[in-house]
Amino acid sequence: MRDVIDTAAGLAEGSATHALRRERPEIVRLSQTSFEAALRPRDAGTLGRALRAALAARMTRHFGDGRLAAVYAGLLAEAQPSREEASLADPAAAMPQDRRLAAIVRHADLLTLTPEAARAEDIALLRDAGLTDRDIVSLTGLAAFVNYQLRVAAGLRLLEGRP
Repeated sequence: MRDVIDTAAGLAEGSATHALRRERPEIVRLSQTSFEAALRPRDAGTLGRALRAALAARMTRHFGDGRLAAVYAGLLAEAQPSREEASLADPAAAMPQDRRLAAIVRHADLLTLTPEAARAEDIALLRDAGLTDRDIVSLTGLAAFVNYQLRVAAGLRLLEGRP
């Protein structure tokens, strides 16, 4: 089974690193299941698939991971985003004017760039912007998963001798 982490790491089926990952099939399966839950949940709630894909693309671009950014750009295109949602994928773009979206982007950036700086006050800002507890959990889970993916893919590329 080829999964998103294999794609992000550029692992060829049958390579030594690909085989090494398959020594822990449960981790491979759970990583892909987490991808589906974070990016393509059956019930996306108020954090739609386009928004999730845009935020994931943004997180990967913060770290310059072109392979993962391409995966998420593809998901974003499939989700038929609004112009505003599509712009969120670019970390260099201006923050959205919409208070709710600005709070979401700020939080995704915080958890990606300086997670150690996250405080209870940051959750209060999300609630003040109209996010529900379910939204906050979904957003936090998305950020946690994408950042996990970034680090695992980077480590696998190093094992393969590629940056």
